[in-house]
Amino acid sequence: MSGSSVEYRRGEYRKSAARREQILEAAFAVFSEIGYTASSVSEIARRVGMTQTGVLHHFKGGKTALLRAVLDRRDEQAQAIIAGKRGIEFFRALPEITATQLDKRGMVQAYRMLSTEALNPEHPAHAHFQARQRVVLGGLETAFREAVEDGDAEPDLDAHAAALSCLSMTEGLEVIWLTGFDVDMVADSRRHIQRFLTTEL
Repeated sequence: MSGSSVEYRRGEYRKSAARREQILEAAFAVFSEIGYTASSVSEIARRVGMTQTGVLHHFKGGKTALLRAVLDRRDEQAQAIIAGKRGIEFFRALPEITATQLDKRGMVQAYRMLSTEALNPEHPAHAHFQARQRVVLGGLETAFREAVEDGDAEPDLDAHAAALSCLSMTEGLEVIWLTGFDVDMVADSRRHIQRFLTTEL
């Protein structure tokens, strides 16, 4: 294969990746503004100056595939921050995830709106959000158990109760922040987590 052919393919791949990002951003905006149920692939296509067929070329599963991709991208960014971290280091990384959201208020609000809409068991994202909550809760519980094992928490700590408390607090704090109250989500979430640990975060 000639060098020019390789460069051409690389260029096409970059263009395709950039186009997918544009489509995902438009999909997120549409889902945020009018909700998933009322949205359409044609509206998403219109916003990126493409045909509906062009959008479906990149996302063959249509609107459902777009929704999954939008949700997965946000979760992947968070996972990258805590990947490979154990116990106390896991908890030290959590506020960093919150910090990355502070300048993305619109995105956080859209995600919250989608999660609320997905409370309907018939919603295509219902299983995603349900699974996500289980993963988050499980990750917190595991980290609390590791903190106990490493001497960073009291031996009698109820890891499940602590995990549930922290998840509930951060979810609620996010809603309060979106409502317009002057809260420091990073400091407040760190302070709440610290209640269950004996080592300083």
